[in-house]
Amino acid sequence: MAKFEEFFEGKEFNWKPGLERVKRAVEEFGGKDYPSVIVSGTNGKGSTAVLTAEALVRQGFTVGLFTSPHVYRFNERIRVNLKEVETEELDKAFESVKPLFEEFNLTYFEASLLLALEVFKMKRVNCAVFEVGLGGRLDATNVLTHQVGVLTKVSLDHRDWLGETLEEIAREKVAVFKEGMVGVALNNPPEVLEVLRADFKGELHLYGRDFWTEEVKVSLEGARFYYMGQLPVKLKMVGSHYAENASGAIRAAQLLTERFLGRKFLIPGEFSSTLPGRFEVLKSEPPFIFDGAHNPQALRALFTTLRELGVNASVIFGGFKDKELMENLKEVKAYLESSGGRFYAVSLPPPRGLSAVELLKAAGKLGIKGGELETVKLNEFREPAVLTGSFYLGGKVERS
Repeated sequence: MAKFEEFFEGKEFNWKPGLERVKRAVEEFGGKDYPSVIVSGTNGKGSTAVLTAEALVRQGFTVGLFTSPHVYRFNERIRVNLKEVETEELDKAFESVKPLFEEFNLTYFEASLLLALEVFKMKRVNCAVFEVGLGGRLDATNVLTHQVGVLTKVSLDHRDWLGETLEEIAREKVAVFKEGMVGVALNNPPEVLEVLRADFKGELHLYGRDFWTEEVKVSLEGARFYYMGQLPVKLKMVGSHYAENASGAIRAAQLLTERFLGRKFLIPGEFSSTLPGRFEVLKSEPPFIFDGAHNPQALRALFTTLRELGVNASVIFGGFKDKELMENLKEVKAYLESSGGRFYAVSLPPPRGLSAVELLKAAGKLGIKGGELETVKLNEFREPAVLTGSFYLGGKVERS
């Protein structure tokens, strides 16, 4: 375990409103002196961020990448040239910035951002990509000055924190787009794009108008598509939605490269990146897939991919209390009705986590019958299955 994790053990979900503390901490740290991309939205942030970073790495830059949450270990959150930073280097960075954590009483996420800035400073990155943690307006990543902003798909999520309507949530997400930045937006509902146009007056590149995908094909090995109908691009990520995310990543990386790094951009024809918990195939025979989809839009995309691939699976589900539980379960029900699979509930720890009993009770209201799993033993599963509902379920899988 990294020293950072020991320091914040049991405090991962503590949240304090306002940006003043982290803003002052970042100022005292010295900020950053390299251009960056900030990725906001509800779904697709992680994949878009890592694909943007890979596109920049393929230009020959040294690239920092800050994402959240992690699935298996904290090191996933901070990467340089797509490689997780080693624990020894994290510990060295931690000792350097620990006084700032204490002086400004930073939360887990705020401190993790400062830790990333120290690592990127140590590694002398040329540029970096930062994924927003929650919302945008009040997210720690928003205290930094970025050059390119990306808005992925926006949907109803975290209503307790971000607002009840799509417009209110979009306003929180769009707040990372500031004067002097160049914006990139993936395909979104009209009301989201209206908020973006109203709140951001800078140069804006829109999916479907300024960049797009054609001829998307998906298999268990990944996805293929044509970028703007011309260049073939190959991904290891599985799902047609990743093609759209990749197109946004290509455009964002191109803008950062040509506008802020002074180099001609070469469009990659292949991306090798994958992400834990994003259509992660843990076993192929029979297929066992882990995907951290935790809202209706993400679950819909997951189940659409499974149907496209002809995977008729059972669903193992776990989740948090602050999610759209009944709407999520409606997506699960629709898929199970077509797949013929079974439903299994898995508990996540309190106070945020839902117990299996609570999940089964809620599922029963929709006519979903199922059972409880205390652990998920990968090698004992003899039926196609998908584990979903939260990234934190990754820790529930026993692989031996």
